[in-house]
Amino acid sequence: MSLIRSTRPAGIAACTALALAAGTLLSAVPATAADGRPAPSASAGHRPAFELPRAAGRSATTYAGTRARPRLDLDGDGWSDWVWRGVFGFCGTYLTGSGATEATDFTIHHDTLETVRDIIAVGNVGGSSRPELLTLSFDGRLSLHPTTTKGAGAPTWSGYGWQVYNRVIGAGDLNRDGHPDLLARTPSGDMYLYKGTGKLTGQPFAPRTKVGPGWGAYDQLVGTGDLDGDGVADLLARTLAGNLFVYKGTGSAAKPFRARVKVGPGWNAYNQITAVDDADGDGRADVLARAFNGKVYWYLSTGGGRFAPRREAASGWEGAEFFFGSGITPNLGKHSIEARGTDGKLYEYVGKTNGAFFPKRLTNWTPLPASSKLTYAAGLDKFNWGTPLETKADGTVSIPYSDGARRTGLPAGTALVAGPGDLTGDGRGDLLSRDSAGRLWLHPGTGSREVFKAAVKVGNGWDAYDALVGGGDVTGDGRADLVARKGGTLYLFPGTGSAAVPFARRSTIGTGWSTYDRLASPGDLNGDGRADLVARDGSGRLWRYTATGRSGSATFAPRGLVGGGWNVYTGVY
Repeated sequence: MSLIRSTRPAGIAACTALALAAGTLLSAVPATAADGRPAPSASAGHRPAFELPRAAGRSATTYAGTRARPRLDLDGDGWSDWVWRGVFGFCGTYLTGSGATEATDFTIHHDTLETVRDIIAVGNVGGSSRPELLTLSFDGRLSLHPTTTKGAGAPTWSGYGWQVYNRVIGAGDLNRDGHPDLLARTPSGDMYLYKGTGKLTGQPFAPRTKVGPGWGAYDQLVGTGDLDGDGVADLLARTLAGNLFVYKGTGSAAKPFRARVKVGPGWNAYNQITAVDDADGDGRADVLARAFNGKVYWYLSTGGGRFAPRREAASGWEGAEFFFGSGITPNLGKHSIEARGTDGKLYEYVGKTNGAFFPKRLTNWTPLPASSKLTYAAGLDKFNWGTPLETKADGTVSIPYSDGARRTGLPAGTALVAGPGDLTGDGRGDLLSRDSAGRLWLHPGTGSREVFKAAVKVGNGWDAYDALVGGGDVTGDGRADLVARKGGTLYLFPGTGSAAVPFARRSTIGTGWSTYDRLASPGDLNGDGRADLVARDGSGRLWRYTATGRSGSATFAPRGLVGGGWNVYTGVY
């Protein structure tokens, strides 16, 4: 089975379960694909097993109350199954009703190794024996797919414009009509309800109605299904401080939730909280919570937004990017950093979700001469991984494919400084350059690594900064941000999603950053949906700064050591 991600697949990619091997390490540097990214290689090993909170194989008996209807019952046995995507872009599933301890592959139609931004367990939309899945593409296309135990098929419906939201949530049935509904939140915190219509084509979801403002206060929103067996779906919401609240469903689309009730503090011990529907068969929906060390815990509902004491379900899951039904805001980042050796070869370090990296992998990008400058840009194409851009001595910008460098179409003399991701709000990664007069320019992306729209002037005075770094969304609002250093002081420029004014007013992160000779962003390094930062000091130690979602001096948590020996590289990007 495949462990390493390839970016030139033929046809539908296998979402290989072993590729998600959370604790599996490579014993050797693998081969690479023609375009520079590592190609598939074999690995022995298996997925960490889950401890089920019920007897294996027990039937889905109805208990007191109305049993929570499963939203991801792939095999029709009455139990929701678990599907996840790993950090290498593949997907896998556990069929929980059979008590399976081995994972199987799960494919998404035309999802060639992560062409979609998010995968949403919506439930049984059309009323058939199998549920549907929603995929959210990088360009804002929401698509509805039928499912089997093997994967999700060709979409029966697609709608556009969903990039205006930073979260789309499979909410379950909120209005008692038997059809699963959607919730969608904007970066400003407004929440909207899309009622399910029961149709698989045409209009599966009715026009939106506003639920209310203020939902930006939560960094995780989890559509749990029915927590207390009353037949109405509920919602969990977590604040940055770690306080978890339950919003009980009312059964009315006009006002779908009652006033929030606090579940308890301390939930920021987890990077992801995930809905799994009724896991123990008592008629109430339950949740899984994954800690930053890869351990996963059960929280079994006892009704009314209360849970029994946690119990460990599994360990070794730091290789899962997200579970379907997770509450995080999907982050369009790079997934990795690249390091250039003294021989010009590029090595990729793919991030886990525990703040560490998998072992380095030699890429097949053409080695770069010392005279070339390198920019490692986020999300330039549908694969949503980093792309190295080489600015040659003659001023041209190219992608160093092993079968020959290709010009990007950017004008000669474009001095690239960063590729932080989508700055314009259209879902496509963009580039930033700075000219000799200190003016910063935005180059809007088109979804192709090699084609960009006409440059838009951002502003003057950007030559005051000696480092400009970005790898996705630092603040947690779903928009790409930029980090800049000036005289040892680090600043955050929050993204606005507007090409005309791509950044809001800067804020000061802190001082003393001149001790580092390299700054880089791998995207989300600890699984919470926010883009993090790494910094190399003069002795070659690499430090991790994880984004907190807060502002000012609290933008990043205190540093943690990744490891030493990084001074063997001429640059880290």
